[in-house]
Amino acid sequence: MHDFINTIALKCLPVSLLRKRFTKSTQVCNSQVCSPQVNSVKQLLVDVSTIAKEDAGTGIQRVVRNLYQELLAAPPAGYQILPIAATRKQGYSYLPQDFLHQPIKNKVSTSLVPATLDPVKVSAGDLFLGLDLAAHIVPHRIADLLRWRRQGIRVSFVVYDLLPVLEPTWFNPKTTQNFKRWLRAIAILADDVIAISRTVKNDFSACMKHTYGVDGLDLPCTAIPLGAEIKNINNNQPAADHKIHLPPQLVDKKFILMVGTIEPRKGHADVLDAIEPLWAADKQVLLVIAGKQGWRVEPLIQRIQTHIEVGKQLHWLNNPSDDVLLALYQNCSGLIMASKGEGFGLPLIEAAYFNKPILARDIPVFREIVGNSANYFTATGHNSLLNALPQWLLRLESKNNMPVIYPIWGTWQESCAQLIKALFPAIPAIPAIPAIPAILDKRNQEPSLALAQSYSTQPTAINKTL
Repeated sequence: MHDFINTIALKCLPVSLLRKRFTKSTQVCNSQVCSPQVNSVKQLLVDVSTIAKEDAGTGIQRVVRNLYQELLAAPPAGYQILPIAATRKQGYSYLPQDFLHQPIKNKVSTSLVPATLDPVKVSAGDLFLGLDLAAHIVPHRIADLLRWRRQGIRVSFVVYDLLPVLEPTWFNPKTTQNFKRWLRAIAILADDVIAISRTVKNDFSACMKHTYGVDGLDLPCTAIPLGAEIKNINNNQPAADHKIHLPPQLVDKKFILMVGTIEPRKGHADVLDAIEPLWAADKQVLLVIAGKQGWRVEPLIQRIQTHIEVGKQLHWLNNPSDDVLLALYQNCSGLIMASKGEGFGLPLIEAAYFNKPILARDIPVFREIVGNSANYFTATGHNSLLNALPQWLLRLESKNNMPVIYPIWGTWQESCAQLIKALFPAIPAIPAIPAIPAILDKRNQEPSLALAQSYSTQPTAINKTL
């Protein structure tokens, strides 16, 4: 009867009342979380439900993969890192720690968690970290997580952006619906939230306050920086060494690069509109699009595949490997980041890592990430990119083109250290012993966490409600 009443309450009561009800009845033993007992190893349960089923290789998956691997290499003192996964129908089960390297057939089934995996068992002082974006799963596991909270575990989530609710026309209706349910679940369940940028932190805090009546004191949100290097590859090799991974048609060619899933908000159509007049005028401008096909872009894909310049000055690399992506960054003349909305913009710092010139849409999160070091075109207005692109290309060709100086971004190891600091303010991380030498900034400067220390702005108002 108690579970039945809770189920009805979860569906019917306002989030603010639910949060007070369940927070009062599921007091978490914060002293155990922040200061685990001597000789008592706790579980840091890392939810990787989506990437365990399929690693799509997109920006979020790269973040999940890199932070998970760094957590394994340098866990917080007193905790063991245990990956877990669930589906809408099955509760959380443990995965092998090396699940990222398991064959596809051994990964989580599309419908059920394999029966051979052990169900998760928790005790006071454990921590659940929703590292993966599992918006389609977490709302179905609220009862499980509430039961864990009653047993004394802490619940934290990583939030990558709020775009499905801020700009729903960019996404499938089902994606937006799942995302709304996921945010509501976080508002009910979470003890704290980690955002990947100040922009996301501000959007999330405003959303929680204006939509659910949950303020930052009740549900704190901390922003952390992301890493700049592409993991599992020796980035210190000279660019020539990575040319073997370039498609033959790009070897020894000058080209500009776009990186990201092809979807409505990414601005691929805008870039084609701006570059086609240059091609019509017999300008030699090679454009490489690196990214898999997303949703609601069938006309754009047809436009790319049937374009008169395809295979000549237009090349689409569908879902390139990390080796190919690194070779593209190292050998490109510059990066175009035309996306209309992002939670971070990982290609920006990946291109900046190699000091590549950047032409970006002028949106707040891009200013946050690379400041005034990039060239910008106006966020709205069709003619802005038409004017900005030729000018930027001229600067790329200019002999007087000065080296670009970007803000210094740290490594994934440092990003993980900030994640641990946010989760466990009182617990230092165990020093990592990397398999390969740490990758430093290409300007021979030490990585800096100054940007991380500056992530403390106040929430701003949100213009759209859920």
